[in-house]
Amino acid sequence: MGMHSKIPTEFAARAERRRWFNRADAERLLDWLEEDGHRFIGMDVAEKHGDENWTLLPDQLDLSRQTDNFEAVRRGRDFLREYDGEGRMFEPVWQERAQ
Repeated sequence: MGMHSKIPTEFAARAERRRWFNRADAERLLDWLEEDGHRFIGMDVAEKHGDENWTLLPDQLDLSRQTDNFEAVRRGRDFLREYDGEGRMFEPVWQERAQ
């Protein structure tokens, strides 16, 4: 989908698996993306099972064609609310802001 810029240490330390986050942390990451001017372009969702194995779910949010970043972040928050559940983890995808 896109590239990841270096995320703040406080977020990176809370990731369960590379860049996978629970809903609350994914929402905070969306706040950071919006505040820092990065373009939010989508989100993947996975489910962690009791045996510590992961399943990537087919449901994903692809906003690569969305031009309004505020609307993209709003849709990301809606996606998090809709797909949140036991063991669900989210991976926000974004493009680094132009320097």
